[in-house]
Amino acid sequence: MKIKKEYLILGVIIAALAVYLYQRNSDRTHYTLPTLPSLTAADITQVRISGGGKTQALIRKDGRWVTDPQGFPADPKRVNEMLETLAGLHLTALVAESKNDALYELDPDHTVTVKAWQGDQLRRDIDVGKAAPSFRHTFVKIAGDDRVFHAADNFRFRFESGLDDLRDKTVLAINRQELNEIQITKDQTSVTLTRTPAPAETPPAGPPAPPPAPAGWQGGDGRPADSAAVEMLLGDLVDLQCEAFIDDRDKTGFGPPIYSIALKGPKDDRLSVFAPAAADAATYPAVSSASAYPFQLSADQAQRLMKAPEEFFKTGEKKEG
Repeated sequence: MKIKKEYLILGVIIAALAVYLYQRNSDRTHYTLPTLPSLTAADITQVRISGGGKTQALIRKDGRWVTDPQGFPADPKRVNEMLETLAGLHLTALVAESKNDALYELDPDHTVTVKAWQGDQLRRDIDVGKAAPSFRHTFVKIAGDDRVFHAADNFRFRFESGLDDLRDKTVLAINRQELNEIQITKDQTSVTLTRTPAPAETPPAGPPAPPPAPAGWQGGDGRPADSAAVEMLLGDLVDLQCEAFIDDRDKTGFGPPIYSIALKGPKDDRLSVFAPAAADAATYPAVSSASAYPFQLSADQAQRLMKAPEEFFKTGEKKEG
């Protein structure tokens, strides 16, 4: 009898515990997530990011995004990532109702506040905290709601980096296939490279002809250029990014360049590099026909570009004739 009584008591305890756990879990899942206004990336016309004492504003103007109030072109890739994140914002779960915001980096010292407008209507107003431990969610708060939520995806870095500089740092963009002439000048020495025409196909009739020489580049004296060296140069220029812009001087305030590259094709482009402030400087000032502002190239970038004209010819090649 004693054993049966103990089993009975144990059974009652287990049943009570099961009921408690069930009710506890039910209470935790009975809540309603805020409904966010529907929004597409194309709807957004203004974004403002604040945090750590900094604010960066962006506006859509004449079909492109610019920084506000400076009016500098913004980096299209980074802006698009932000717009897609804001448009696709999806709350997945309630995390906390207490006001321990520092635990989620949603306190005033750490949070990043992001607002997005569609015209004059504020459509997103969120505080962005740190990534969740799974790195598949981000802790967020919605304006007017003290609760902390999980939002799908890890996206804080997209807005946090925007506080430093969202300016588009592309200072030259070319299509190497469209170029037909390159002029390189360094230390009073200049060389002009022209693209050799593509070889004509061998007619089907008649005796077989020897394989044609591959298309490439040659100097004004007929010497074949080192194709690998030319392609390496063009590869560096295809989407040239600067380290930073120079906003306290205009493009005419640098004197003669120490190196320049002129590119001819459907449109002409030019890059000029100037002497650095010191021999061991980390950057070189430069200007480009594709940028309205002077800028800084890293020393590595500049030195990689600034090959002597003779380096674009194969060693031992001689002028024909």
